[in-house]
Amino acid sequence: MTLVTGMIAMLALGFIIWATIRSPRLTNVLFWSLLATIGSSSAILLIAPGSFSEKALWVALSVPLIWVALQFWCYWDQQPHRVTAGLITTTLISAAIISITEPVI
Repeated sequence: MTLVTGMIAMLALGFIIWATIRSPRLTNVLFWSLLATIGSSSAILLIAPGSFSEKALWVALSVPLIWVALQFWCYWDQQPHRVTAGLITTTLISAAIISITEPVI
């Protein structure tokens, strides 16, 4: 079962890499900007000071704004691969913050 899951994950990763190279702007808008938005909002939820309910409210209200801003950035910049690198870097930094920070609830 794990072999099949690993093969499916590798196929999905290969498809994402191929799509990013083939059509970077569309992949940035559909995949990378959503992933960066979810990751950055989760990291903000973990590291921001204050009570969890207040942080969750403000993060929930800001997620659509962050996602739309990243989508605008995907089409505003002249070099689509620079946007891809920025979105992937944002996602990786958010993942590092999420994995290092201890959750406080």
